[in-house]
Amino acid sequence: MGKGRIKLIALLITGLCLALLLAACGSDKQTETSPFPDGTFQSIIGQLQPGPTLSPVPEETSSNSTPEIEPMTPPAPEPEPEPNFTPIVVSTPLPPLPTSTVTTGSSTTASSHPPTAPVTTAKPNPSPNPTNTAAPQPPLPTPGGPLSEVFRGKPGKKQVAITFDAGAASESFPLIASALKKYGVKITFFLTGQWARQNPTFVQQISSQGMEIANHTWTHPDLTKISNELIRDEIQRTDDLLTQLSGHTSKPLFRFPFGARDSRVTKVINEMGYRSIYWTVDSLDSVGAPKSTDFIISRITSLTDAQLDGAIILMHIGARTSAEALPTILEKLQERGFKIVTISQLLK
Repeated sequence: MGKGRIKLIALLITGLCLALLLAACGSDKQTETSPFPDGTFQSIIGQLQPGPTLSPVPEETSSNSTPEIEPMTPPAPEPEPEPNFTPIVVSTPLPPLPTSTVTTGSSTTASSHPPTAPVTTAKPNPSPNPTNTAAPQPPLPTPGGPLSEVFRGKPGKKQVAITFDAGAASESFPLIASALKKYGVKITFFLTGQWARQNPTFVQQISSQGMEIANHTWTHPDLTKISNELIRDEIQRTDDLLTQLSGHTSKPLFRFPFGARDSRVTKVINEMGYRSIYWTVDSLDSVGAPKSTDFIISRITSLTDAQLDGAIILMHIGARTSAEALPTILEKLQERGFKIVTISQLLK
């Protein structure tokens, strides 16, 4: 408290005491002897400002109670300023990627990507009525020998081997058999075990007419996707049934379902005494949309003599338009001086 305020309080107390004394002596004397004439006392009172009000201290409810202490929350750390990064600008343009040529079928297109390994299209799952929907693959580079893969016969003999795969329907077989008999032609049939079991009479007819029977597995699976044990079972079961129905083994002629093979599965069939028979010309009768009879005829007969010489042609019993096109194909090829032979005759 300041010294000025203390003096004022002291004067106030003195004044009050004098006022009380004057009141006791009489009102007249009070007025004459007042130390604060002309309202000085009221002005002094007005100069005194009230001090801060103190809140009452709450009573303790219990002598043993301990006041609760609120936990202190540490202040949140201030975020550190992010560093200022200066982007790097490449002033020299990067060189373009090398351009490679990608060949698909008969067309060639340019690619801006570097050359990569060829991509193998996934083969369809085996079904009771399999069809060859996979695009033809190039022959594997197998070493020479009696069991090396065949995709063409020796040229110069003007021979053509027409082959029929059987794994689906069989309704068109009588048309095929009739055309072969009419033109005196012997060909090779690649039969699955399931087809042979469902059509034992046709298998016996093929054999009795001097046609050639070859192995095409039991259920027409993609052999590259199953184990060696299952591969052997697929082939052996088929050979057992074909031997029973025809009187002779299907060895050594074998065709991979969908044309799908690699070094592993090729080794397995070679160890079993079989040789892979691929094809030179695919009639496309089981690829994509159904083909017309005229398409099948043109697909084969429009080839030049050099393209047909020693060629192995792939067709399917399940494609009716192939059966309907066969008589015209045989007639046109024979008119051009070609001889239609079995695979064994082509390889002699």
